[in-house]
Amino acid sequence: MSDRTKVVSPPASSSTPDKIKQFFEDRDWKFYCALAAGVTLAGAGAYYLTQPSSPPPKKKGSSSKKEVKSNKKAADAASRASAGAAAEEPKAATSTPAAASASNEAIDYATLADEAIEQLTSQERLKGAQTLKEKGNKLFGAKNYEEAVAAYTNAIRYKADPIYYSNRAACYSFLGQHDRVISDSNEALKLDPVYVKAINRRAQAYEKENQLNDALYDFTSVCILDGFKNDNAAKSMERLLKQVATTRAKEIMKAKTHRLPSNTYVNAYLDSFRPAKLELPTTTDETSGDYHFAKAYRAALDKDYTTALEASEKAVELGCSPAYLPAALNMKGTFVFLKGDTQGALECLNKAIELDPKYVQCYIKRSSIYIEQQDIASAFKEFEDAIAINASDPDAYYHRGQIHYISNNFEAAAKDYSESIKLDDSFLYAHVQLGVVQYKMGSVSSSMSTFKNTMKQFPNSADVHNYYGELLADQQKFEEAIEMFTKAIELDPKNPLPYINKAMLKFQLMAEADEAISLCKKALEADPACDAAVASLGQLYLERGEPIEALKCYELAIDLARTEPELEHAISYVEATKTQIRFAQDFPEAAAKLRNLRQ
Repeated sequence: MSDRTKVVSPPASSSTPDKIKQFFEDRDWKFYCALAAGVTLAGAGAYYLTQPSSPPPKKKGSSSKKEVKSNKKAADAASRASAGAAAEEPKAATSTPAAASASNEAIDYATLADEAIEQLTSQERLKGAQTLKEKGNKLFGAKNYEEAVAAYTNAIRYKADPIYYSNRAACYSFLGQHDRVISDSNEALKLDPVYVKAINRRAQAYEKENQLNDALYDFTSVCILDGFKNDNAAKSMERLLKQVATTRAKEIMKAKTHRLPSNTYVNAYLDSFRPAKLELPTTTDETSGDYHFAKAYRAALDKDYTTALEASEKAVELGCSPAYLPAALNMKGTFVFLKGDTQGALECLNKAIELDPKYVQCYIKRSSIYIEQQDIASAFKEFEDAIAINASDPDAYYHRGQIHYISNNFEAAAKDYSESIKLDDSFLYAHVQLGVVQYKMGSVSSSMSTFKNTMKQFPNSADVHNYYGELLADQQKFEEAIEMFTKAIELDPKNPLPYINKAMLKFQLMAEADEAISLCKKALEADPACDAAVASLGQLYLERGEPIEALKCYELAIDLARTEPELEHAISYVEATKTQIRFAQDFPEAAAKLRNLRQ
């Protein structure tokens, strides 16, 4: 390596090492070693609106409102919040001779015409409004909601007070007139834009009216404005964010065509199997399946995966000779699986096994499909069958170790990785995963020793340097970690992962946002379809206070997502970021306070 990167001291905030540790702990090791299909998006940028490092100070707005407690044991939390606001009290009017005179004359405020109200003094109008509001509160307490509506309506004729609109909205809520709840809440918020109770009530009404995006925004605003102390609003926000993402993901999946993921992902999956020893057909007949199988095989070696997929499909379509058809079906099934079509992949692999019942790799790949379908029992059954066929196949133990690993059965995983290495020690990823699982088990010295020996055995491997750097970062050996990531980049400039890891350390540890963003952009240049790079870049923009740029990244992540869970994750980021942008526009002061808290 040319230059040794000097790492400055971390910021004073004690949370910085924790953030870095969390970033690397969240990284999905099976993404790198390619067992299952899914990348944990870096960081938690989409949810920082709900989880600041410390809660913001309680809002000082609307301090003139004095609220009377209501029954908090109602079954419905949303209705409970609505009922609680209906008894709100504005400041009492100062007594004056004119007001006392009006009281003595027992004015029926409810029957006065608008013209007569206009003739009253301001104190007289305030007295009338207060009297009618108190009447409304009593009627509301007695559950006479329609009469309470009339009382609040009359109170509003005397004074357009946000509390009166909010209380009338509470009545409409119990009457099931949610459109009127929204209308009255809007009127209240025109008078007091940071009236949290009105926003909360409107959020509930929006949800009842199935206007989920508006409800999500309002619940999020309540969380921020109320100092993240409203548990019901926070739970509602999280529930709606998931509901919005799930609904939209299902809609997108209906029209979404299957396609291959990034080269990084495909490389990782294919590299998780030892190279097959196969003598390719030599035919030059382009109308034969054998010709296209050979073409697909060579394209895969050249990492031209689109050509490999198309050629393998053509080979199966035309039909290969018996010696090559199982391998052609295996290859097609592999690429179809990577496209996200698990059913189509199973059909190919099943046919391959019918033709060659001893084709161990097909059993292992079927286990990958079952893992994606979250059918762990079926996945393990595939390994029982594979090992029964060939107990000396090192891939069977390696991939079974992967399932043990993601199931947190680290001892069993370590045993399988060790067996895989015993049968064939030339496979890089078995060594890497053994080092990782040793680390997870708390055997740090053994893990470090495994990695150092692996680097000696594979000195030109960018992967080993990258993974070792992650473990060093987790131990807060940041200077050494950056050195490893830099070396990995030198060894393989087309691998996006060390760029991403180095970027996150540069940002979290050294606050070098520009350098971090530049590194993530280089990761995308190396692999334009790398969703981890897209997500990391979005997080960096979000952390730097550039939500519009972050939004562009997260919208790209939607396009890159292959599966419904990946779509839900990306959509959650998009919706949360849109909410942040809108909140900053509507409540600039509160947004500024939130940003200050995160610095």
